[in-house]
Amino acid sequence: MDETSIGIILPKRQWKELAQEQLDEDYSFVFQYAETGERLNLEVLFFNIDEILVTERKGEALIIHEGEIVLKGFVTIPSIVYNPFIYHQKKHNRTIFELARQTDSTIINEQNNIKKTPFLDLMESYPKIKDQVKIADSNQPLFSLYVLGQKDCHHQWTTPLAYAKIHNAIYSLEEACQLVTKSQQVEEGIIDELYEISHQILEILHYYYPAIYEIGLEFAMTETTQIKIHSTCPVINMIRDISSRNQNLAKTILEWPIKLGKDISRIKNMEIPESSIPPQEENDYLDDTVAGFIGQLSLLDENVWVKFKVFHDPELKMKLPNRITERWRDQPEAVLFGVIEQPCHFDIYEDAIPLRHNSYNNPVDLFVSDSLVDKMHLPLDLVYQIQFTDRKAIIGPTIGLLLGEKNQVTTLKYMEKFKDRFGEYHRFGGVTIAFSARSVDWEEKIVYGMIYDHDKKHWRYQSTPIPAAIYRRNFHQKKESIKKLKELTNNNLFNSYHFKKSDLYLLKDNPELKNNLPETFLLKNIAELIDFLQVNKKIILKPVSSSRGRGIFILEVNSEHEGFCLYDYRNNTKITHRIKDINELETLLVEEGIFNQEYLYQTYIPLLKVGNRSLDVRVVMQKYNKMKWQCTGIECRVAQEDVDLTNIARGGDAMTLEAVIKNAKGSLNYSQVYRNILNICQIFCRIMDQKNEHFAEFGIDIALDDEGFPWILEANIYPSFKGFKTLDYETYLKIRNQPLFYAVQIQGFQILDEEAFGQPLYFGRRAYL
Repeated sequence: MDETSIGIILPKRQWKELAQEQLDEDYSFVFQYAETGERLNLEVLFFNIDEILVTERKGEALIIHEGEIVLKGFVTIPSIVYNPFIYHQKKHNRTIFELARQTDSTIINEQNNIKKTPFLDLMESYPKIKDQVKIADSNQPLFSLYVLGQKDCHHQWTTPLAYAKIHNAIYSLEEACQLVTKSQQVEEGIIDELYEISHQILEILHYYYPAIYEIGLEFAMTETTQIKIHSTCPVINMIRDISSRNQNLAKTILEWPIKLGKDISRIKNMEIPESSIPPQEENDYLDDTVAGFIGQLSLLDENVWVKFKVFHDPELKMKLPNRITERWRDQPEAVLFGVIEQPCHFDIYEDAIPLRHNSYNNPVDLFVSDSLVDKMHLPLDLVYQIQFTDRKAIIGPTIGLLLGEKNQVTTLKYMEKFKDRFGEYHRFGGVTIAFSARSVDWEEKIVYGMIYDHDKKHWRYQSTPIPAAIYRRNFHQKKESIKKLKELTNNNLFNSYHFKKSDLYLLKDNPELKNNLPETFLLKNIAELIDFLQVNKKIILKPVSSSRGRGIFILEVNSEHEGFCLYDYRNNTKITHRIKDINELETLLVEEGIFNQEYLYQTYIPLLKVGNRSLDVRVVMQKYNKMKWQCTGIECRVAQEDVDLTNIARGGDAMTLEAVIKNAKGSLNYSQVYRNILNICQIFCRIMDQKNEHFAEFGIDIALDDEGFPWILEANIYPSFKGFKTLDYETYLKIRNQPLFYAVQIQGFQILDEEAFGQPLYFGRRAYL
């Protein structure tokens, strides 16, 4: 780890003004960063946000040395980078996010502000402070109060700055309070309350917005001296406010990110070097000797649907009616909720509770102590199943939806698109929480996210233990986080590996699949590409990591003239390039950046057509237990006329396989085509189960040639179901529900059969669909 430099990202305009020594007075504070760096023997490099090359980890930079501005050109970006600005363009935020995802990178303030609505939604979800959220009204606040929060390298918050403001006039907190009240005791109480609320907010933000290292909090103080939470504010605005009154304090605040960068660098250098850690085995998709992922299902002895009621007791305690306990083999000694297990005292009392029709709609009331609720982070207003085995009371099911690491976009509004997954929730109950791996308290094994309330049909912010089963819904997580979650859940994190196009390429020599895979190669040089093209006449180029047809090119020999035709499908329109020779083709591919990314090329399969419209087949394969895969849906994606790409996102239409076969040219047999497709998909999934990962869902894209022969084009670990939504909404909903059913099943909990009220449906005997 380089301890000698730190990067600071500036907007394009401010960077250029700095380079030309014409920086506006409002931004002159950037010189303070350089001065602090010189004192700490750190070279501070200022980077232009528009000139950062993330994949190469380089950027256009300058330094300020002894007051002189020196242009450095394109240099390597340090491992510690500070971002003091808010960017409104998606491309800039994407640059910072992608930079943060790189190995050994730490971005101080990958995000440094929160939009008002999600911020207030989050605050209202916490009972201790929800009453202090400001309700919009016509009355102007007496004062606006501002508190700055800054987080150190151990994630502890400090509040080095607080002040009041009205009509652009700046006051200290003491001055503002003196204008409202003449009582020193009241004044001290107001200030203490402000700091107490601020630290409660900052502790919450640490888990929900872990990329934030510094943030301004804005409050409103009413005429009755009530303090109301209002919003967050940019730290830069606070620096400008305070500079006019106290330049030394402003200087201290500006020194903070440079000192923090130095501390983070030192801590990282104290960590165990990678060379001393035994190497981990990489996923090798050519090795079929790896033991398959087969977990042992525990057969739980008792199962009761319950709703919890709270009583006060400092002891971790649960009260149970004797009707539940009469068939116990052993007295339980602990409670297990998610991955957290706590010792617990069980009190038994007499109560003839009928269990014959016990279900989600007819749960038994169980009594738990408030200390147990607090310790286990147990949401109380949900219906659970409880099972007793191995001297444990197991509460569940607990299901996690593992989202990406862009915490700033995961709001209550964003989560609305997941609501249609819960139409069958009443058949299994429990708690489902959506969270980011960055919002995990690893020491306490608690996740902070949003849980779904089935009765109220909405999401809310809350915390729970790390769930016992996790459905990975995004591949933008760090490998070490995935590894921890796999270990804590005993490998019940499914879709644990991001299966990519290059992994399909590694299966090209598998004897069961090779006849159904187009000939495919990784793009290394132009010569090999041209040799392949000359033999096949028409080929397709795909980026290794992309979906929905993004980044695709089709290249063919120009049959009418000499040279080649390159069709660019990266945007919504098709762009055609007519190329004279190999040199011109290589120049164009370099200009388009293909050699800067991982690309592969493969034989172009002449697709079966309906009229003049090409088509391919999306097959959804999902597990219903750890041993069994099932096809839960098939749709054909039919392209627009004379267009090669079939993606629904690009204007394609969805049709049933039967309709396609009926209307396609030739005399294909629907039953035979259907059986061939299912057979090759089952083979593929069976091979995946031989790998040391936990797969439970694939969207497999199949190309049918003119004879109806199936070719595997791609296997997507996070498939889109847009076509099913318009083609067959009932099937769409069942596909959406299936991963939650699977998560319930691998925990060993029951799923009630709709047709037999109160009776469990065991997945080992029959599938959901």
